[in-house]
Amino acid sequence: MQNMEKIAPARSQAFELLKEYNTNPALIRHALAVESVMLHFARVLGEKDPEKWGVIGLVHDLDYERYPESHCVKVREILLERNWPEEYIHAVDSHGWKLCTDVEPMEKMEKVLYTIDELTGLI
Repeated sequence: MQNMEKIAPARSQAFELLKEYNTNPALIRHALAVESVMLHFARVLGEKDPEKWGVIGLVHDLDYERYPESHCVKVREILLERNWPEEYIHAVDSHGWKLCTDVEPMEKMEKVLYTIDELTGLI
C-alpha cells in the first residue's frame, strides 16, 4: 500500500467540502461563524497558521446534516478518504468530547474549538 503524503487543505477546498455535505443555510452560517472565531483566536494567540484554525472551524460539523446520529464519527471517515492530516481530523473529533466522542481536546486549537462551538450557536 502506497503511503500518500498528507497535505493541509486550503480554505477553498474546505468550503467546497462543507457545501458538498451541507445544504442547510443555518449550518453553513454556523460553520462560517466558527471559522471566524477560530481565525480571531489564532491571531490573538499569535499562532503561525491561522488558516489551519479557520479550516478546522469551517469543517467541524461537516457530518452533522447527513449523519446526525454519527456526528464526530463519520467526519473522520470523510476526511481520511480525502487524505487530510491527522491533526486536523483529531481537532474536529475533539470538539464533541463527552457529547459524541471520547476524544479529549488537548492542543490549544482543540480547546478553543471545543469552547467556542456552542457559544457561536448562541450568536
